[in-house]
Amino acid sequence: MSERDVLTTFCEELAELRQECARQPEHRRLLLARIEAEARARRPILDLLGELLGTASDDTVRSLGTGLPGAGPGRADEEQFACPDQACARIAFTVPAGPVPRCRITGDPMIRQ
Repeated sequence: MSERDVLTTFCEELAELRQECARQPEHRRLLLARIEAEARARRPILDLLGELLGTASDDTVRSLGTGLPGAGPGRADEEQFACPDQACARIAFTVPAGPVPRCRITGDPMIRQ
């Protein structure tokens, strides 16, 4: 799996990872902060994510996307936004004329597609 795919999944699941790591020991919270810093710098994060999730590289992305909220139907497709610098393939949907989503890693506004 490419780092771009990994970054996409990480970005999509970041809010849930933050919530989960907030309940974990400090070393896990620090590791997530390090992963976020590496992602912001657009450096590889797959191995670090594997360490956080306790998975082998092949299973890391699958572990990220399993059973986390936010993957259901019913999103408006009139407003669709993409990663601000095209570093990942995350697509965010919002209600028409709703607030512009922001990159969960950099905080930059996403771009309309």
